[in-house]
Amino acid sequence: MFNIKFNKIAFLIAFASYFWVCEARAKLFKADEFYLDNGLRVIVNENHKAPIAKLMLWYKVGSMDEAVGKGGLAHLLEHLMFRGTLKVPDSGLNEIMLENGIENNAFTNRDFTVYHALCDISRLELVMALEADRMSDLKITDEAFAGEQKIVYQERQQRVENNSQSKFSEEVGKILWLGTPYEHPVSGTLEEINALTKEDALSFYKNYYTPSNAVLVISGDVDISQIKTLAEKYYGKIEKRNALRTGAFTFLNKNGGSISIKKEMPHIESRKISISYIIPSVLENPKSAFALNLFSSYLGESGNSYFQKNLVQKNKVLMAGSDVSISSRGSGVFAVFALPLEAQDDNSSIELLEKTISEALSSLTQDKLETEKKKTLSSLVYVDDNPEDSAYIIGELASLGLSLSQIEDYADNINEVTLDDIKTAVIHMLKGSKKVIAVLAPKEGKDIE
Repeated sequence: MFNIKFNKIAFLIAFASYFWVCEARAKLFKADEFYLDNGLRVIVNENHKAPIAKLMLWYKVGSMDEAVGKGGLAHLLEHLMFRGTLKVPDSGLNEIMLENGIENNAFTNRDFTVYHALCDISRLELVMALEADRMSDLKITDEAFAGEQKIVYQERQQRVENNSQSKFSEEVGKILWLGTPYEHPVSGTLEEINALTKEDALSFYKNYYTPSNAVLVISGDVDISQIKTLAEKYYGKIEKRNALRTGAFTFLNKNGGSISIKKEMPHIESRKISISYIIPSVLENPKSAFALNLFSSYLGESGNSYFQKNLVQKNKVLMAGSDVSISSRGSGVFAVFALPLEAQDDNSSIELLEKTISEALSSLTQDKLETEKKKTLSSLVYVDDNPEDSAYIIGELASLGLSLSQIEDYADNINEVTLDDIKTAVIHMLKGSKKVIAVLAPKEGKDIE
């Protein structure tokens, strides 16, 4: 339950556009929705192939909503949500889930906090009742707070402070997002975690854990009339309250130029070169975001990518790849990386990466673009058959504020990407976006800034 930032949405939604190669404007899901009087948005996606259901409750709050000095509060509250309510005290929720064969967990990232459960359809009402209960009646005892605060502190120590790769990635992220709500780590710093109080957690809970600031997604062997009845029964009576919603943000300085950072750290076996660019998200510039998503797939996301064929297989680097994140309340990120050969110096490796990106763009023809679309989408033709995948995709897009029709038509945007769209977006990224060039190397001496 620690700082899990899925890039699944960029992966699955984009690839699902395979459907539209043959059938324009088809719907991706079989979803329907309704709103309760208290503002809760409920989306139902029917899938009757197995007697199971996936429930995901998305709260539109993450680390970006934390006040200065309160880092890690969203993540700590996520932990506390498993520590009891007035009706189900202490660890009762997890015990009930376990006894009924229900798989449940949660995650927090910069944009959202999400609670999810996979269950037999006969246990869905139980899951809905438990989730509604902790939405309205969380009870935080001094003992529970102290225990979870200690756990979160230890997680931070183990997964970041004692992990050179994670620590460096966090530093790169801080530089990249400086001046925005994304610059602070989701986990918070050790000092911030220690300084949090039970009152902080209760205030955060009251301000953000409200029906109007949440999206309930249920996917599986259900029908909307059944879910309407259960939603009204368990969630409809929860008080309507307005949340302190900070909303999306536009990156403050996309034209921030290039910033470089190099560090030598322990427990690193090979040098790693990375370049991260700020790019538009789907909320800021959908056409550019979808174009860059598709270009990343062509550039370095598979064993048959341009990087693989022109860098790795030609023994110019040991490993190379790319990644893109476009589904966020703020701006997105396009990143490339390589593990250079031992004889290569850092500057040569950086120049090679940047040169290869430009060469990849020049090599992309209309035929290659169409082939890339079909090739990368083929493995997820049946995306709607998996209740877990569909619930995640629908939930994240709905939590960003997209309407149901936009969600259903979302994949069309990928299929409609043109060669000119990609060229325009990539050239703007390379020449006009802020970027951070990072070098992480095995420790041989003191850190180099």
